[in-house]
Amino acid sequence: MIKEYIKRHCDERWNIGFIQNSLDNILQGEIIRVRWIEHDNKNSWFADPFILDVTDTDIIVLVEEFPKNIYRGRISKLTINRRSYQLKKMDIVKELPTHMSFPVIIRQPWFETSKGSTGDFVYLMPENGASGKLTVYRYWVQENIIEEVQNILDESVADATPLRVGNKVYLFCTKRPNVNGNTLYVYQWDSQEEKFMPLGSKIFQENIARMAGNFFEYEGALYRPAQECNTQYGHAVSLQKITCGEKSILDMQELDCETIEFREVRRMFSDHPKLNVGMHTFNMYKGVIVTDALGFDNMWIRNILSKFGIIH
Repeated sequence: MIKEYIKRHCDERWNIGFIQNSLDNILQGEIIRVRWIEHDNKNSWFADPFILDVTDTDIIVLVEEFPKNIYRGRISKLTINRRSYQLKKMDIVKELPTHMSFPVIIRQPWFETSKGSTGDFVYLMPENGASGKLTVYRYWVQENIIEEVQNILDESVADATPLRVGNKVYLFCTKRPNVNGNTLYVYQWDSQEEKFMPLGSKIFQENIARMAGNFFEYEGALYRPAQECNTQYGHAVSLQKITCGEKSILDMQELDCETIEFREVRRMFSDHPKLNVGMHTFNMYKGVIVTDALGFDNMWIRNILSKFGIIH
């Protein structure tokens, strides 16, 4: 109990920010410049950002919000001033008795849809590994209304991210008990069962398996943002170019797990003046790139406790 009490006073704290570099310059190795959002919410922190929309004045982002009073993550929507990067408004989207995070946005659904039109809502697939399943939700952005659609995987997985190759849909994730390890699991959508089924896995030489955001395209190639967790969870972001048999996946009709390769082209670390312990998300939409940064409250206490082996 004493250990937990001490840890609560030097607990982790995240914030999100927007990378000012172009994607081209990021992949070329340019020093990262980030505008971190400003807010007065001292009782919560924000991480795992996914961009919902970008307007002339605002950036709307879905995040994991972690309020200290409930001590678990929930999904919230942030409206951020595009010029000042100040938080204008926060709306709670979904809260469960178990931790929620990594709110993947699905704009091109592969599963059966029967209500509304794609212009009225998006689908969300947040992580809820503590529940032992992966669930898709339908989310009306303007009304801030969310409803459960269906369970698509009966396993406890972390940061699951879909990828369409040809007419097939795949899911990339890590899973317990080693969600921050070196094994990336791949699933394929079964339209008959309406579930993802195991397809294969990829083992890395270091702990860079966990997803860090949506796949993205650049100059005819597909890239995967991954988390580097060698020294600790969410230590850095690894941007990896993906090929199958030396061919671009964008030119393929289906995925070949036997020949898939991931080649790192860039590893990025937090440049935040205080939250410089980690960086574990990389997402983009409409030309805007978002990330996050990790630090700890009362870092001096944590350093002392780590020195004596009380915490790690």
